[in-house]
Amino acid sequence: MYERGESATFDNRDLLSLCRWKKWVNPRLNVSRHSAGELPISRPIITLLTDFGRDDTYVAQLHGAILSRNPDVRLVDLTHSIPPQDLLAAAFLLDEAVDAFPAGTIHLAVVDPGVGSDRPLVAAELGEHRFVAPDNGLLSLIAGRLDQRNLVELDIPVTGSARSNTFHARDIMGPAAALWSLGQPLAELGTPRGAPLVDLAFPQVVSSETRIAGQVVHVDRFGNLITNLSSTDLPVDDPSQLVFEIAGCQIEGLVTCYADRPIDALLAVIGSSGRLEIAVRDGSAATRLNANRDHPVEAFLNGDNQE
Repeated sequence: MYERGESATFDNRDLLSLCRWKKWVNPRLNVSRHSAGELPISRPIITLLTDFGRDDTYVAQLHGAILSRNPDVRLVDLTHSIPPQDLLAAAFLLDEAVDAFPAGTIHLAVVDPGVGSDRPLVAAELGEHRFVAPDNGLLSLIAGRLDQRNLVELDIPVTGSARSNTFHARDIMGPAAALWSLGQPLAELGTPRGAPLVDLAFPQVVSSETRIAGQVVHVDRFGNLITNLSSTDLPVDDPSQLVFEIAGCQIEGLVTCYADRPIDALLAVIGSSGRLEIAVRDGSAATRLNANRDHPVEAFLNGDNQE
């Protein structure tokens, strides 16, 4: 820190860093006009999502494999707490997180029950984002809403990388993401592929004349029950007329935030992901209702509660 009256001396590196910082925080910077191959940021970003947990050194080894090839990359850990081999949870959380990042971000997602088998590993440009993952359905929610620009299978060996049969994240996908962040063309990372990405059977919303049926697809750490019903599935002019039924309980009305209900009250709200959440004000809906993922939830208009 500088005392009052002191002057700071800047060298060229300080000036360059300041210019880059101003570009990063400038709200007028329109990242949407950059393609997935162009990074509108001073340092590339790689996000990481895995089921590795934190008890072992797997996450650290993955960090090391990337940083040893590009020490200037920004690594952002989305989560490493995906339940082991849970592709649905991984696909859901990845889809939730992607839009928070600038165009050109590389998202490395690894939940890979087929590690060591002949299942493909891919690098893909989807919309204005870039992805490295096993092709096992993990990218299916993203691919369902973002245009596919380019897709390659990671079948070109990475120089200087050992290859085990049980840790392709460290030995293949991590190095590929690092090289991509350094500007290596996608065509040099793998072989172009025309076949579509593997699709995961994500729970679908079922509508009838009087009811809309869905299910819980995620339970967050607060015990909020996040469903596959989106705000567009509930096309009513007056949200107060909606009734939601789950675990034998009915919740009347759709609130705008948790604080709209008294403490300990059940409520229904459209959460930050744009999906319907069943929650308890300052509590856990999962505990209150003894509900978890796959639990059914229905919505209907007040007065239409008869089958």
